[in-house]
Amino acid sequence: MHGTARRGVRSGGIVWKSLHSGMPLLSACLSFVMALSSCGEKKEISGTDDILVSVGDSTLTLSDVVRRIPVGIEKEDSMILFRSIVDGWIEERVLIDMAMAKLPELDEIERKVSQYRNRLIVAEYLGKLRNGSKFKVDRDSVRLFYEAHKGELMTETPLVKGIYLKVSENSGPLADIRRCVYDASDESVDELEKNWMGAAIQYEYFKEEWVDWEVIADQIPYRFYDPDAFLSSTNNFETTCNGFTYLLHISDYLPSGSEMPYEFASERISAMLEQAKVSSYQEALVRALVQKAMSEGKLVAFGYDPLSRRFKDGDTNKKKTIQKDEK
Repeated sequence: MHGTARRGVRSGGIVWKSLHSGMPLLSACLSFVMALSSCGEKKEISGTDDILVSVGDSTLTLSDVVRRIPVGIEKEDSMILFRSIVDGWIEERVLIDMAMAKLPELDEIERKVSQYRNRLIVAEYLGKLRNGSKFKVDRDSVRLFYEAHKGELMTETPLVKGIYLKVSENSGPLADIRRCVYDASDESVDELEKNWMGAAIQYEYFKEEWVDWEVIADQIPYRFYDPDAFLSSTNNFETTCNGFTYLLHISDYLPSGSEMPYEFASERISAMLEQAKVSSYQEALVRALVQKAMSEGKLVAFGYDPLSRRFKDGDTNKKKTIQKDEK
């Protein structure tokens, strides 16, 4: 546009406005942005913000864009970021505008959005509850559960104890590292950790705790076709792949289908009991909220009692109505 600034020039539903005569819109905006960026802080735009673009009822103002541009960035970066923000805003709005015109099921979409929002709020609230001390399970309860059900707690995969190490294939002291890992005595482990930890890319010491075999096997580029057969016949294992050497020492193992040791099962039992407490609390909370809503008149039960979960009257006829479509 040339000459006197004009308003309301439309193209494809988008309104563009010049900031002043004789200067293209983008050039004027960028000059303003760069002037702000060169200052030590961003300044508020005085007066009414100039609208850069609008799509339908939505508008993008100069100050909207300026707020998203960091202070002190280079002139070229300011220009690139300005264009990106404006173009991104326009793209999003025109796509939304088209989608809303083409989709007849907007009410259904709004319903799904509302349902998702409500579920997200509830999930956030329950998540905070779980993290509180209210639902923590004491060790005595975990131990009692284990003793009562340990015959039912079986391993699905082998459990192992040992040492795992990954080093570069070209590590100078590889022979000494291998000797320490395979010996696995306290003295050898001390020597390994004192002298050669700098060469280790991965190091796992699990001689004193049971670990699921798959956690270790997943870190080694080797196909263990039959884990139980491998572990029953192997104490020390080494493989090389892509310039790295993988060393594994198995000091003890439990085959698949074994009774879970308490130290391995306790964490799972604790999580299960905590979840049960949360579920029980949630059920009691919902019942209390339903009772409160009914007493305050917010929830009105006409034909169905949400507390007893029964029809109030005409029970037989209503059941027939519900079952009618099944025939």
